[in-house]
Amino acid sequence: MAKTLQEDNERGAPPSQAIVMQMVVGAWMSQTISSVTRLDIPDLLKKHGPQNTLKLIQEYGVDAKPDHLERALRACASIGIFTEDAEGIFGPTVLSDVLTSTSPVSVKKFTEVFGNSWWKVWSGLPDALKTGCAQASAQLGMDYWDYCKANPKEMEDFGEAMKSNSRNSIRGALEYCDLSGVRKAVDVGGGFGHLTIELLRKYRNLYGIVLEMPDLIPIARRRLAGEDKDIVSRIEFAGGNMFDEVPGAEVYILKHIIHDWDDTHCIGLLGNCHSSMVGDGRVFCIDAVLPPMGDTGGALAKFLDINMMVFHPGKERTRKQWETLYNTAGFKIVSVTSLNDNFGTSIVEGRKM
Repeated sequence: MAKTLQEDNERGAPPSQAIVMQMVVGAWMSQTISSVTRLDIPDLLKKHGPQNTLKLIQEYGVDAKPDHLERALRACASIGIFTEDAEGIFGPTVLSDVLTSTSPVSVKKFTEVFGNSWWKVWSGLPDALKTGCAQASAQLGMDYWDYCKANPKEMEDFGEAMKSNSRNSIRGALEYCDLSGVRKAVDVGGGFGHLTIELLRKYRNLYGIVLEMPDLIPIARRRLAGEDKDIVSRIEFAGGNMFDEVPGAEVYILKHIIHDWDDTHCIGLLGNCHSSMVGDGRVFCIDAVLPPMGDTGGALAKFLDINMMVFHPGKERTRKQWETLYNTAGFKIVSVTSLNDNFGTSIVEGRKM
């Protein structure tokens, strides 16, 4: 060990404590970025150009104290989120652009939600490790889905956050989920229908059903306003409980759904798809596939697994664990296609046995 540390020092590598400290204070960075994003600073700098904090507050209505805001923006500038000059003027960068509402790859809502209600739930991680229980109820006073139902703004922000997090998954589904000749597909837990809309745009003879919690349906329908009339005529939003039953179709798509639940719920849900499936259909689950034990890669997928630990009774799974779910529910995995994103997301395609 001493020889290794000596060799690292000779190569100019940072000392071990510096590396670990950078990892630990990553939580500080996350919360600071989230807080200034909730103040719309990235949007304001993109729209109006470089500004000092006093002008942001007095002319553009930012609700903050000038000195405190300046300190937060300086911290963000130190990691490349904004530019900063000697006069205390802060400007936009390519990193701040993805935190704006107008970016085609915006992660604004994901960042905002992560630093707000999700931050509270993560504070329960020590208890999750001790008890084996998800912490949303302990930290928010109720299950996270019930919390969303009780707080319409949270429900809407969650939907937008999932939209921003799903862009790469949607691209992958369009590229790798071949629905040629399919007449009807169900997007289980499909949120505002972003994936279904894009599939209907690609497959002109496809009819799509988005199965969601009843509380989300009115929001989804409002957001459909202004969409192409042909798309509107071929999409249906169905409110229901996916663990009770799912609508009949040839294909089922579950994007970032399975990882929310324990094995019993997942097998029941996949079993519902199997029972309602028309003909020898297919199921596509889009979620992380963890590397096998002994492979230390896939860091973000493994930390996403911790996110599942604190929020839900679910988890991310290895290929072997996915096979157990599919086989028990009556499906055979025919392909696992990696989307090569940060979270190790793959498309797990199964055919009815």
